[in-house]
Amino acid sequence: MLSKVTVSVSATVARHAVQETKALRALTRLGQRYCGDSPCKPQPKPQRMLPFLPEFVGELGPATASPIEKAKALHPAFYCDAQYVQAERERIFGTQWFAACHTAEVSTPGDVKVIEVGSNSIILTCDKSGKIHAFYNVCRHRGAKVCSTNQTGCKQLVCPYHWWSYRLDGSLKSTPPAATPQERKSELGLQPVPGLETFAGVVFLNQSPNPTPLKEYLGDFTEKVKRYDLDNLEFSGKKEYNIKGDWKLIAENFVDFYHINAVHPELSRFSRVDDHLPFQGKGQYVGFVTSPLTNSGGPGDLHNFNLFPDLNPVEASSALFFQLFPNISVTIYPHSVYTLMTFPTSTPGVTKETLSLLMAPGARLKDDTDEQYKEKCEKLLAFVVNINDEDVVAIENLQEGLHNAREQGIHGEFLPKYDWPVHRFQNMILDGINGKTLNEDITPKLDNEFEKKVLAQ
Repeated sequence: MLSKVTVSVSATVARHAVQETKALRALTRLGQRYCGDSPCKPQPKPQRMLPFLPEFVGELGPATASPIEKAKALHPAFYCDAQYVQAERERIFGTQWFAACHTAEVSTPGDVKVIEVGSNSIILTCDKSGKIHAFYNVCRHRGAKVCSTNQTGCKQLVCPYHWWSYRLDGSLKSTPPAATPQERKSELGLQPVPGLETFAGVVFLNQSPNPTPLKEYLGDFTEKVKRYDLDNLEFSGKKEYNIKGDWKLIAENFVDFYHINAVHPELSRFSRVDDHLPFQGKGQYVGFVTSPLTNSGGPGDLHNFNLFPDLNPVEASSALFFQLFPNISVTIYPHSVYTLMTFPTSTPGVTKETLSLLMAPGARLKDDTDEQYKEKCEKLLAFVVNINDEDVVAIENLQEGLHNAREQGIHGEFLPKYDWPVHRFQNMILDGINGKTLNEDITPKLDNEFEKKVLAQ
């Protein structure tokens, strides 16, 4: 008769054998996926594997992925769980188009800009021909970080570890003191980001091989802004932020006009809650307007600047607001544009944000002196910075509250009249983490009164 010990050992061996068999099958499938039937045949570089999502995503996500009348806001775990936040960052910024910088920041040969998206660092350059490039900030020798700061007038990129140097088009220039054959150099340039396109004065990147064209991704947003000369904006000023809040909260706060009276007393005189109307079509964006704008004696009053020249009368008295998924908030006034560009850091719940103010081409009034125009632009920047500073306080408070709400298992609620933009954005998140664009079928049918007025002109 077998002892209990013998039976236990036999069961353990059998269990390990099953596990080894499963592992070998998995490795075989992986080999077939990456190497085909001929393991010695060179294969294209495999796509990077995306991190797994925590189980709660499948359990809690459906409550938001429903028509707004029945839906709950995203559960606090989507903003507080470290494993989810990391996986979301890699999945969304690793597969979707995202805003990297303004074209004005890399418009002159020798301009170099470094952006950090989580643990990924990317270099953007303008080469001697004026072409914009984007590369991973990784030296091909040992993997050191090549650039740490933005530069102007740069002639070449030099790795600080062994002085390998690269031209601004990413090609390897030299490997001192060694002499590297030209054919070998041609294989060792900086690794480019697969997708790079510019639109509306913004550089967009996509880390997926062969991404969908940007304009197809943005849908009819491009048509809505066709009379605004966004490619020739004049860069006026910016402010950098480190915000103790998840990047999604910043985007959601931007599209949440319901909070204006409570958080922005000065803005509410210029942009009233009930004057916000949908300006929404199909595409990876959230859009609405304030119309008509109300002059209030502030720096944003319309008579302070020349307007975009091709606007029709309805557009000339309206402010447009767009959240281009995932990370750029765009406010378009008749005379200027300000943007919020957000980048999740490698620390969960901490986001880097850049606020930029750009003026319409020819915004300066004919009779304004240089000093008068400069002062007007500075006051306008101070106005939007003040609004954003108020938002930062609200966002950081919300991030703290969500940690408590998570412990209590509390889902937020939607008020359909005011919260349809947040509902739309949150469903972009749920679809985006699975490599998809928004399922428009669950979004509410919205009033298109403003669009009718624009088209009637």
